Amino acid sequence: MLAAFLMGCTSKQENQTLEEYNQMFEQVITLEKQISQTDFHTLSGEELAEMNEMGKELYYDYNPMGLTPEQVSSCEALKVRVNKLRNDLITLTANEIKNCKVTPWNYDELLLSQSQTYPVYLQKGEKLYWNITASKPIAVQLCNADSRSVLKKYKGKSVVNDSLVVENTAIYYIEINPQGTQYVGLEISYKVNDMSRLGNATPVKVDNIECGKADLGAKSVSGISMIKCFDEPRKFTLRGQLKAAFSGSSKALVAVQIPAGATDILYSMRIATSEHDSSSDGEFHENLTTSYEEVKFLGLPLYEKEKNGDVNLFSKLLDDNRPLREEDAYCNMYVFRSQTQAKQFQDGTKSASVLNYDVDYSTLGTQSCNGRIPVKGQKTIYLAFENERIRYTNYLWVEVEAVVPKTEYFTTKYSIE
Repeated sequence: MLAAFLMGCTSKQENQTLEEYNQMFEQVITLEKQISQTDFHTLSGEELAEMNEMGKELYYDYNPMGLTPEQVSSCEALKVRVNKLRNDLITLTANEIKNCKVTPWNYDELLLSQSQTYPVYLQKGEKLYWNITASKPIAVQLCNADSRSVLKKYKGKSVVNDSLVVENTAIYYIEINPQGTQYVGLEISYKVNDMSRLGNATPVKVDNIECGKADLGAKSVSGISMIKCFDEPRKFTLRGQLKAAFSGSSKALVAVQIPAGATDILYSMRIATSEHDSSSDGEFHENLTTSYEEVKFLGLPLYEKEKNGDVNLFSKLLDDNRPLREEDAYCNMYVFRSQTQAKQFQDGTKSASVLNYDVDYSTLGTQSCNGRIPVKGQKTIYLAFENERIRYTNYLWVEVEAVVPKTEYFTTKYSIE
């Protein structure tokens, strides 16, 4: 037929028809060979979708004007062949697409020691499959993250194999709660309705947000509240020993009222030789709060006692709030836990050297600094300052925060980018 078609092609129209015929004929031969050699069961969803789209785009027609009967016969035969090839390709790929799955999660041996979730974005009518095997009985549940509802629950099972056609377009997740530390095999897959979703699974973004105790997926975490002990920074003027003999005092004392439940106080003390020295006084509370939020954001422990000199939460918070040091200004700082001892210091009836101050948290000759003092079970603590210098006057600014442990609740927020 091709030879007959070539004969007598002289006009421009006939040449164009010949060119279109030859291009389509070669494409059909290539596709027919490819289809005969392809095992469609082995193709990925993305490859099936590509071949299905190729079939939909396969089209051939011709203009019979100026063609001989033999040429028309050849063109018509090719048109029938193209139509059959298109229908076969669409049918073959569509049948396989119905059975094709996207598998976003697949682990042979997953070592779990705590609850873990595996989110998947699904569209309405798609079918979700999950197959879970565990070395010991586990608890599993399927949840709709958007409506915050539990759809299916399994408890005390070592094998969970199930499926569900979802009723809504949403983010769903499988939550696995192991008993202790154990190995878990996991496969989560789904069938799609839209061939455009046969490629990689839609990425799901995961964030931890604060929530209420009764919210779905709420997890308790030990946190802290920071409460201002002073409405504004306390300012003191400490005269030098020589000037104090004529006016003013070289000592100062401030009583810190401890809020109920507080375990520690954090303080910021800045010293300067100039009363008008510029600073960021009054921002200690805001800086601590900001630092604490950053610590939570980084996923570090929210609250812990100091052990063996290790850097703990308070050290991290205070390190971000160091006041500028004044190299020419320093004083003695004493911590009194007894009202009687504090009054004797304030009245000057006894010197600090003979009083029972807390040596672990008092500092002689200190410059500007931040610090932490344990106060659990106490209602009041006394911070005392003394300028032992002969000539110079020192100016002090003191801010104090009480630390109250609390239980915070967090849940996971899922979203698609």
